[in-house]
Amino acid sequence: MHHPHRPHVSPGRTLPTSRRSVLRTGAALTGAGALAPALAACSDPASATTGPLDFWQWYAPQSGGGYAVGKQNQWFAKLLKDWQRQSGTDLDLTYIPVSQYTEGTQLQAAFSADQAPDLFIISPGDFLRYYDGGVLYDLTDELGDQANDFYASALSTRTVDGRVYALPMENEPLAMFYGVDAFEKAGLSEGDLPTTWDQLLSVADKLRTRRQYGLMLETNPNVYQVFCWYPFLWQAGGEVTEGTRSAFDSTAAVKALRLWHDAVREGVAPRTTQGGGGGDLVANLASGYTAMQQMTIPGSAFLDEGAKGFRYGMFPLPVPEPGAKPLTCMGGWAICVNKKSPRAKLAAQFAVWAVAGSDSRSRMVDWAFDAKKTLPARRSVMEQAISDGRLADDKVMKFAAYDVVGLPKSDPGSATTPLGRGEPRFPPEVAKAVMDALQAVMLSGTDPRTAAGRASDQIDSALTGYRGAPMGS
Repeated sequence: MHHPHRPHVSPGRTLPTSRRSVLRTGAALTGAGALAPALAACSDPASATTGPLDFWQWYAPQSGGGYAVGKQNQWFAKLLKDWQRQSGTDLDLTYIPVSQYTEGTQLQAAFSADQAPDLFIISPGDFLRYYDGGVLYDLTDELGDQANDFYASALSTRTVDGRVYALPMENEPLAMFYGVDAFEKAGLSEGDLPTTWDQLLSVADKLRTRRQYGLMLETNPNVYQVFCWYPFLWQAGGEVTEGTRSAFDSTAAVKALRLWHDAVREGVAPRTTQGGGGGDLVANLASGYTAMQQMTIPGSAFLDEGAKGFRYGMFPLPVPEPGAKPLTCMGGWAICVNKKSPRAKLAAQFAVWAVAGSDSRSRMVDWAFDAKKTLPARRSVMEQAISDGRLADDKVMKFAAYDVVGLPKSDPGSATTPLGRGEPRFPPEVAKAVMDALQAVMLSGTDPRTAAGRASDQIDSALTGYRGAPMGS
């Protein structure tokens, strides 16, 4: 599975699909109860004790497609060279397309088959699958006091009992993107940008044509779909769970489900997505398939690279009624270390050095403001960006910091993110219950109240006897 030792830094490789297809034994959201024993059973991964560390992720090296960004390739290439220079150790990048990374089973299957990488990235939505499975290395000692540098919204969902098990690379808030030409053709302007849910559906209807939908909401059942829906639940005053019991059978959940139900039922949002799914702005928004689309702030980098010349704008997520807080969900990927790797300690040293070490600040400014276009996960990175004039000179990042996350303009390096909540973590069965509800209301026309009740029963059933890490954000 791993490359033999080579004297130079590898530019990376792509996951062999033939081997993965053999290992693909279940749905993307296998229950934690079923998966955890398989993960914990791994005793000796396939990585050799010598040779390059293996790092699985969906950034590099890649070319083409709606998620390809050359600057991210360059950032990772420099990261590898700098690591080799200072450590004398090589590292290989194994690239997995993002749609497979979020929907497929490659990573789970690799752990089950004793072929897991030394390093990999996960989102908060998948954290409990691996933590409860007992395969995440405790990074606390290597991280030390540098843990205090992270925004709470970034680190809290990667921490259990004060111990850190993943290092966030960024804070990715959700917003709405729109096509400027589509607005102009419909006789709309910036003054017509929707600020409430009713306005969102009304404007989407005005933008709809025979060949274009007015709005896109993710319809694929994956962790990205529930991530996109959480802010609407929160804005309505709801939660998925309370302690280890369901809080889903609520007026707020019904209201948020109804918004997504109505968007599809009224024909302003499609039942299917194009390209890489509901987050692929190039294949959906820039192509004219839709005129408005929900996506995290880094979507601007995907559009700038993959749809040069396309005119787009952004606005915060609309709220249920005027005066409500436009809460958003802050995602972002974090580096994890395979606890079962014989080189786990070296891998942990790399992870801390790469994104959390005191000498990584400039590197992470470049990642946030140049390569990825996303808010930093660390306060000192934001403070350096402010000192360097990077925030003041970047319209996208200013929009993300002030309009979407609500950082005070007088103190953008503030420790809190007033409008941004970290993406919550739940066991796979709980996330699947939310997905099932969304699938039911969007694609089967199920009444939202019925869907909320069914999902709540699923959640309570899934949490019976749950003994894993705390849930939520």
